[in-house]
Amino acid sequence: MSSVDTILQQVDMESTRTPSALCEWVVSKASALSETDEGKRFARSGATLPKKLWEEIRPLGLFAFRRYGLRKDVKCTPNLNNENYDGRIDFDDISVPSIYVEITYAKDGYDESLRLEVLSAIGSVNRSGRISISGTKASGHRKVDVENEFVDRQETRGHALEIVRERIVNKSDKVYGPNHVLVVVIDDYLPFRTEGDRMILVEYAKSVIDNVKLDFGEIVLLGSSGNYLCTI
Repeated sequence: MSSVDTILQQVDMESTRTPSALCEWVVSKASALSETDEGKRFARSGATLPKKLWEEIRPLGLFAFRRYGLRKDVKCTPNLNNENYDGRIDFDDISVPSIYVEITYAKDGYDESLRLEVLSAIGSVNRSGRISISGTKASGHRKVDVENEFVDRQETRGHALEIVRERIVNKSDKVYGPNHVLVVVIDDYLPFRTEGDRMILVEYAKSVIDNVKLDFGEIVLLGSSGNYLCTI
């Protein structure tokens, strides 16, 4: 087992913590992974455990902290198994039903993987610049380039809205239940960083939700920064 493999272990990742403790734990793991080049590569690799950390456990902590703050009577338990929820929120008051949190990340995974490839190669990458690819992996001569020019904001937002629609529709016609919450994680750094952008997002998400069959007690939008939370 390499040094980075000891940083993320499933038993520890599935431990029950308060919302604030879970957020602090995620920060500590991110810090540990960033200390070495090996850790950075592992964090960006798309391997199961770091992927679960960024795309499920971190959003679970952010959602719970935004909603419950520093409360000690609220407990979060990530679920890394293949069930219909990514985390459970329990309460010391047993009369309050548990909440089952299903998380979907509204991002272009392929686009992100290419930018991470450039980031790993040269140490920096433009988050919205156009991507070009030459060669192939099979030949061993593939090269990924990302322009430093920023793409038009409306184009960026339009693409992001389409991904939000795809992620919501993907959760339709499936069995969850009234105690399940769908958390749609959105990028509030670029396409939805202003209040106006987020107003457009909310109206768009509502129109999508009104036209599909979703089996959730609640649907919320969560900014990937942790600074935005909106119930639809």
